[in-house]
Amino acid sequence: MSRARVAALGLLLAACAGCEPPRQPPADPVEAGASPNARILPAPLASETPDLLDASAAEASAKLVSDDYGRLIMSEASQQSPLPLPPAAPLPEDTLPPRELSGVTLEAAFRWRDVPQPPKAPEVATAGLEAAQEVTGLTWKIDLAETGRMRVQFTSRALPLPSGSELRARHDVHGEALLWPGLTQYRVLPPGALRTLLGERRIDVTPLSSGSARPVGEGRRLEVDVRKVEVHASLGTLHLELGKMPEAGEGGPLLCRALMEILGVDPKSPECVAGEVPLHASYAWQGGGGVGFEVTSIARRTDLVSTDMLMPPPSAAFAAAGLPSAQGGVFLSRDELAAIRTGPLPLPASVDPGAPGEGFVAVNQTDALLYLLVDGIPAVAVPPMGERYVSGPQRGLYVVQWRTFLGDIIEPPQTVEMPARLVRSGADEEAANGG
Repeated sequence: MSRARVAALGLLLAACAGCEPPRQPPADPVEAGASPNARILPAPLASETPDLLDASAAEASAKLVSDDYGRLIMSEASQQSPLPLPPAAPLPEDTLPPRELSGVTLEAAFRWRDVPQPPKAPEVATAGLEAAQEVTGLTWKIDLAETGRMRVQFTSRALPLPSGSELRARHDVHGEALLWPGLTQYRVLPPGALRTLLGERRIDVTPLSSGSARPVGEGRRLEVDVRKVEVHASLGTLHLELGKMPEAGEGGPLLCRALMEILGVDPKSPECVAGEVPLHASYAWQGGGGVGFEVTSIARRTDLVSTDMLMPPPSAAFAAAGLPSAQGGVFLSRDELAAIRTGPLPLPASVDPGAPGEGFVAVNQTDALLYLLVDGIPAVAVPPMGERYVSGPQRGLYVVQWRTFLGDIIEPPQTVEMPARLVRSGADEEAANGG
């Protein structure tokens, strides 16, 4: 494509940058309150990065033109460094001809540590527990195209965003597009926003650093040769296993960038290279706790559909605010929770006047998004300073635990009688932080 044609396309995109999107996002989805990460971040969170490109400018728009393979056509000045996505402006139209792409499809899951086991009692129903664990596994399905595209599908009820949400990325920009289920809307995630999206269900920009990395050996995982890297940053340490997979091409670094971003490391990290795919990650936070990420299966592909990688897809309207609805944050139905016991225990009525007639009320008096696990199963996510009523658990003894999704807060488990009112107070948080 000639420079004149690129410039012309840039002017056309610039002229349309201020146009109204075809559909307005609903006013219902609202983000959480102030970020609780003040205790672990090296600096206060900002609402946007100060050096992001203005997508409404003619120069920027000209740089965001795609070729037939979905690669951005950029000026010589930007060839060496992908552009950071602007958070407050719609993305230019992305067009790809329908064709099949080579790459890989991964099944992966986040792994929580220190998850408590259910009590050892005859009324504990193993089949019911296994069924609940199956639908609340913290799973992603990830397509990585050799040409430098990534599509992440949220495939679990218990993730911070509802099942059917997606993340999309491309190798020639930094940041991601978050898609609503059904691909009706999208929101731009600038570099640094992925950590707060997953950890707090909000979009704030975590300050990024270059971090430091050192090799820690080699090995094999899922019959793939891996190199092992330890990455240090102000938020903690990441142990990463990068598998040699030439089929992933420029798609592999996109998953690596995302995992680095959760640690607060700049996506320009030299550890993220073409032909390698992260197969295992383990985070240890500076203040304690952590979380894991593991690829459980790999499928080499020659039939990835190019139009499934569009960023954004033509059906999605730009959303300047809000997130996909989490529908109350209760992950299991009444019947599914009842099925984790064979029957009720003949316990006396609760003396707590706040306890419901059945089930439990989960009360979160902290400024963090907290999960409550019941017998090791994610039952509900409670927003900061909020509470949720959950019906279904039969009268009896259960093991419960409060924690955050990324594991920077992991409370000791407790055995409780249900029905119950379960409170995680702000005083508990201050005590845990030495207050």
